[in-house]
Amino acid sequence: MSKLLKNMLMGLLIAGFTSGCVKTDDIEVVALKSEKANLEGYKTYQILDESGFEKNTALSETMDVNVELQQTVNTELAKKGKVPVAKNPDFYVAYMAAADMDAIKEKVDKKGKTTIENAPTAGILLALIDANTGEIIYLSSAEGDVKNLPLEERRKRINYTIKEMLGAM
Repeated sequence: MSKLLKNMLMGLLIAGFTSGCVKTDDIEVVALKSEKANLEGYKTYQILDESGFEKNTALSETMDVNVELQQTVNTELAKKGKVPVAKNPDFYVAYMAAADMDAIKEKVDKKGKTTIENAPTAGILLALIDANTGEIIYLSSAEGDVKNLPLEERRKRINYTIKEMLGAM
């Protein structure tokens, strides 16, 4: 096989493996779980109605972030064997998300020159609360850059974030 053909095939393979990927290296996730709670023992949950994304942001203009967040939370909890119920859950799920479109950050170039640039960020706080005691049994937060990406890539970033947030559960 010629060297050119090998290089073309390798390029196609790399493109094929990376085409479905979305950049997530800016997303930072922290999770804590209660040492007292056995999360395996919790089987049913209910998402609190007050949960959701702050209204009137640039993110909510192009997609219903609240619906996307709730669907992703439901999907990830279902993977862990948790079942949503309308009454008498074992635990409640509460989350709040917001974006700061006016956030700025300092950037220092190689010559030491400092510039300030717009760097919109978004954050999500997710808590699992024992339905009987009202104690937080699991808490996770995530923060990342707001990027002007196509809708599908935004969905992938949300899915990635929630999966990471519930990963240590």
